[in-house]
Amino acid sequence: MNILRKSLAAFLLTCMPVAAMASFPERPITIVVPFSPGSISDTVTRLVAESMRASLGQQVIVDNKPGAAGMIGAGQVARANPDGHTILLGSNSTNAINKSLYKQMQYDLERDFAPISMAGEIPAVLIARKGLGVSNVQELIDYDKANPEKLTFANGNTTNQISGLTLNKLAGMSMVNVPYKSEPEGMMAVLGDQVDLMLLNLPVAYPHIKSGKVNALAFPGGSKVEALPEVPTASETVPDYTIPNGWLAFFAPAGTPRDVVEKLNKSIVDALNEPAVAEKLASSGGYIVKSSTPEELDQLVKHDFAKWAQLIKDANIPMM
Repeated sequence: MNILRKSLAAFLLTCMPVAAMASFPERPITIVVPFSPGSISDTVTRLVAESMRASLGQQVIVDNKPGAAGMIGAGQVARANPDGHTILLGSNSTNAINKSLYKQMQYDLERDFAPISMAGEIPAVLIARKGLGVSNVQELIDYDKANPEKLTFANGNTTNQISGLTLNKLAGMSMVNVPYKSEPEGMMAVLGDQVDLMLLNLPVAYPHIKSGKVNALAFPGGSKVEALPEVPTASETVPDYTIPNGWLAFFAPAGTPRDVVEKLNKSIVDALNEPAVAEKLASSGGYIVKSSTPEELDQLVKHDFAKWAQLIKDANIPMM
């Protein structure tokens, strides 16, 4: 009898992933966004969620949980039941950078998440206030050499800060870092002539570049961007200066059944491939829609974690 019971238990365990796939989703899915409403991450998630509702036949709820550089929301998903009903819209900050910056993390980047799919790339851009009178990186370097420690650059997040400090080091500059609570706040400071420069996500800066209110000096990501073909890369002037593009991606808690991850991946990829979704995101002028397999996302996370860890070390940014 004991042998029969054990055999039955083993059989039921092997059937669990199949059962999970057959019944998933059993209830509404929650996508946790660890950033504020109105951000590009929030916009992307809401567009994808709307499409997922139709393909999965369940309500998909977007839950904004900002704070602690995205760690509050990401930590919530890391601790969630790994059944696919709670997933994360993560970023290069939450899922690649934070581990190199914070001594006390609410989650482990390598152990606590199951990659689902990329959602897209977000190029950064270096901008200058109009009244500064510089139109390219070489003019900026020359200005800094003639006016040491006079230039100021805003940062609205850790990525902005690392990017600016790395440029300081590689170009031999002495720009002074000025922190703000968010990229939009830093952008407003540049528009108000309170700071000289900012390295930030292109979708935030794009309308102000197009309206001529600020000057776009360069893209630090190593490649030009179709939305602004006239803007060069920073590496054309400072050869060693290349900062990885930002990105957004979906993650499930570690231990989520593979079949559930695959079903979520298909729903998300299909959503990103919808012309209406792609057109809406492309209209921001700086968002590059890009989906992936779970394996491709896993490789990206590992690559960018190593790259940002080295940049942080080289910029002498201490852990917090």
